Amino acid sequence: MEEKTLQHEIVDSMREIVFGLEDSLVSTMGAITGIAVGTGSTYVVILSGFVILFAEAMSMSAGSYLSTKHAREAEILFHERKGLEIHEEASHPIRAAMVMGVFYLLGGIIPLVPYFLLPVDRAIVPAIIITACMLFFVGVWAASFTKTSKLQSGIEMTVVSLAAAGIGYAVGRLVASSFGAEVL
Repeated sequence: MEEKTLQHEIVDSMREIVFGLEDSLVSTMGAITGIAVGTGSTYVVILSGFVILFAEAMSMSAGSYLSTKHAREAEILFHERKGLEIHEEASHPIRAAMVMGVFYLLGGIIPLVPYFLLPVDRAIVPAIIITACMLFFVGVWAASFTKTSKLQSGIEMTVVSLAAAGIGYAVGRLVASSFGAEVL
């Protein structure tokens, strides 16, 4: 069996890398932005950010492990029933979970950085901008493996992800206004 290259290892884990980074960037930014607006407290934002980040990283890792494990078991059963050859190169559940967790943590720390450096009211906009830039770069990076347009991929990743965050913000504003809470 030939040795895998780094590029082959990355391609094998592309789903977990991109999903982990994108979901972490968007969900962490969305949550801490709401917390920042609602509390105005740097301490609460950073504490909440870390709690959210680690809880979600563990959840995403567990989900990646379980979904990869069940998909692999279903694939093996399907191939056995059809008398087809079983390929051993499929994703391994533990590896999928570890890759997801690591990249989830790496992505989620990005929106928190401005809150370590700036007062909470001045950190919100830089956190959103940095997150949007990182989403763009994740899209560009992913396109380098798929040979699609890097610009188109970067824009797509940014627009789709920020649209999801925008919907969350809109729902938050709607719910808050329904209960008479002041929201920025």
